[in-house]
Amino acid sequence: MRSSLDRVITALEASLETEHDAALRRGMNYPTTWEPFFTGYMTLADLYRYPTRHFEFHREQLTLTDAK
Repeated sequence: MRSSLDRVITALEASLETEHDAALRRGMNYPTTWEPFFTGYMTLADLYRYPTRHFEFHREQLTLTDAK
């Protein structure tokens, strides 16, 4: 999973470098039932943050902890 996330982040960083501030502020409505991190209105900047939040959520689900 880590290498997959690394590839996604690298691609997003390259894409993000080409975005203008005005584009990052544009947004649209999203159905909140699709994903726990979606809100009713999301900007492009919010969408760039999404993959990392999604990965962290699932990483925590899959992380085993020692029972004490």
